[in-house]
Amino acid sequence: SCETGATTTPATVTPDGTITGGSGKIELTNKLQNPKFVLDIIKKDAEKDKNGEDVPLGGVEFKLEKLKAETTAGGEPQVDTTYKFSSNENKNYLTGTTGADGKITNVFANLEPGRYRLTETKAHPGYNLLAQPIKIKFTQGGKCYIDGQLIPDKELTQSDNTYTMTLTVLNRKTPELPHTGADAPSLWLLIGMPLAVAGLLIFTFRYNRKGGRRH
Repeated sequence: SCETGATTTPATVTPDGTITGGSGKIELTNKLQNPKFVLDIIKKDAEKDKNGEDVPLGGVEFKLEKLKAETTAGGEPQVDTTYKFSSNENKNYLTGTTGADGKITNVFANLEPGRYRLTETKAHPGYNLLAQPIKIKFTQGGKCYIDGQLIPDKELTQSDNTYTMTLTVLNRKTPELPHTGADAPSLWLLIGMPLAVAGLLIFTFRYNRKGGRRH
């Protein structure tokens, strides 16, 4: 936006941006606008189905929290509990759930430059939760980092001063544990061995006591 100070005579601006006429002092002030970011999420299986098609995962819940500014002390970044998201009734986190198509139904919008932590809080049935949260960083220059890796500009969609990052999160099914007939005998063997050792100790203790009474 531009702000002009008072002039003694009117001044005009030509189409090429040149100010002509007028006298006195003219002040022009440009205010830098912070970029806004949108985080969209797609959740699907890391493996395709037998037809080579993607397998979307619905009902997966995510939580987004803002982290404190970087410090020189190092260590794990902490959640900024004082920060409030205006799009979530001024709470210090945002939540979203994927639909049947694997896409999050309420994208995380109107995000400011800074660092964030994305945590999967509910997995699709038959799948494990993500082992670690995903760390995201948005910069004043419109850049995005995922777990410290710079995302190419072509992966972000820009509209005016808003940048949209679509993050695809993959997961694999939880492997099923084999059920064999050897499980139960092995368990009883593990239980029986300590009992056998305990019985041997009791027998030895009693034998020594009887032996001692003979003298």
